[in-house]
Amino acid sequence: MITKQQLSLDEVVPGEIYEDCLFLYSSERIHVDSVKFKNCEFQQTDFSDSEWLDCQIESCHFLNNDFSSSVFYRTIFNKCQLMGTDFSNNHWKNTIIIDSKADYLNLSGSKIETSQFEKSSLVSAYFQNMQIKKGLKFTQCELDKADFLDTDLVGVDISKSFFETLNVTIDQVRGCIISPVQAIAFISLLGVKINDEDF
Repeated sequence: MITKQQLSLDEVVPGEIYEDCLFLYSSERIHVDSVKFKNCEFQQTDFSDSEWLDCQIESCHFLNNDFSSSVFYRTIFNKCQLMGTDFSNNHWKNTIIIDSKADYLNLSGSKIETSQFEKSSLVSAYFQNMQIKKGLKFTQCELDKADFLDTDLVGVDISKSFFETLNVTIDQVRGCIISPVQAIAFISLLGVKINDEDF
């Protein structure tokens, strides 16, 4: 384990654990493999076109950072600050975000495979025009005002998450997994009005 060091992302060694470290700017395209970062700080805010394989990222802040056009395989974000973070046009496979603050996160235009969000706040997050393969699951997440326009929701499970409104269309919700309580919100997409007066 390497702790309380100041180093460049270019110096990261596969298989290593970094805790309480400060990472300076990378001079090359970022490729990180089999690394754990815990409570680390990153001076860099532009991580676009980067690649993260088998990584664990815990208690790190990436507020409004740019990860556009990046790849994440078998990577876990845990207890991270991801508000406003740009993950647009990403490719995610077996990637998980847990217990993180990710309001306004942007995954638009991404290809997502077997990934999930758990216990995270995703208020007003953008999931537009995504391609989802083998499912996407949201468990105990706050999804209010999340935007799924132009994303086919077949196999997307939001049944254990919370929202008052979602930005979706009737054409997209076929095959989406929801709870009985959520069905009421989705019925309104059909233009059906519920008469809740006693018979």
